[in-house]
Amino acid sequence: KYGKRIHVLPIDDTIEGVTGNLFETFLKPYFLEAYRPVRKDDLFLVRGGMRAVEFKIVEVDPGDFCIVAPDTVIFCEGEPIKRDDEERLDDIGYDDI
Repeated sequence: KYGKRIHVLPIDDTIEGVTGNLFETFLKPYFLEAYRPVRKDDLFLVRGGMRAVEFKIVEVDPGDFCIVAPDTVIFCEGEPIKRDDEERLDDIGYDDI
């Protein structure tokens, strides 16, 4: 089902040195006409302006997941999310190869 609104925040260590409007540079092109499915607490990587920024879905309305349609409102106000140290340990690294 299509979402009414979603709240998305960047991960702090991926926006160091990034200037300009995150919504216009990253989120708008990523979601525009793409009908992307999202779930609360999802992390996703967006490339734009020669950089890659990681975002987290903080809230989804209605429910816990939806499809982002052209009329879904995307909120991106708020402080960047700090990456938990333990989250890094769960990631696949060179040691796993």
